[in-house]
Amino acid sequence: MTQILRRTQRGLSIIELMIALAISSLLILGVTQIYIDNKSNFFFQQGQSDNTENARYTLLILEEELRRVGYQIRPDDDPTYAFRIEAVGNCSFVAGETINYDATNRRLCLRYQPHVPGLTACDGIAQPGPPEPYELPATPSNLIVDLTFTGNSLLCNDQPVFDNVVDLQLEFGVSNNDSRQADAYTSTPGVNQSIQSVRYAALVKSRYDNIASDNQSPAYEYWQETYNDNEGADAPDRALYLVTESTINLRNLTR
Repeated sequence: MTQILRRTQRGLSIIELMIALAISSLLILGVTQIYIDNKSNFFFQQGQSDNTENARYTLLILEEELRRVGYQIRPDDDPTYAFRIEAVGNCSFVAGETINYDATNRRLCLRYQPHVPGLTACDGIAQPGPPEPYELPATPSNLIVDLTFTGNSLLCNDQPVFDNVVDLQLEFGVSNNDSRQADAYTSTPGVNQSIQSVRYAALVKSRYDNIASDNQSPAYEYWQETYNDNEGADAPDRALYLVTESTINLRNLTR
């Protein structure tokens, strides 16, 4: 009777314990791998969402400001009267000029007349406007927008609009003074050339640098090949890259 009780009170054998540890280790490894995969997929999806939103916001900001360029409350006024010689901050204009580009400092300067009270530019600051929508104020004033690309940021009147912009390329559809239609595109418009449209391309990246599995990015490679004549270039990190391109006509300056 004593021998039977002793046998029933024995614990696990070393073999049983090792088998249990092996099974539990496999289960832990499986759960850990699922967690890692889900986390990687989350960051990948978030990176793609960041790029899409950045590209969309880039297009929205540029389109909204460029479509306002040269707007006059009184379209029958002489542009040289409505837009006189003016200099504000880093932007300066000759009479009748409403857009110019400083390629050295990568600065795009725009101006137009506010058509509603409290109109806000891309910096979010409300500007004085006419007392009533589309009513010419006693002292007309122009709203000047300074869009500058520096580092990885696009600034609007020295206010950061968005970051994670790796590069920004601008080309301008220009014509001579006798035509209001774009004759050619150039990255450095001349003083005597009138800008009629803007073609832009932006390379944006995700906020995290270690999302992709490697440094081979088709978007980054395309950008380097197209704009820097550098074929087969690998990205400097494992971030997600996206190229967005568009052409915007300056509707207040073209036919």
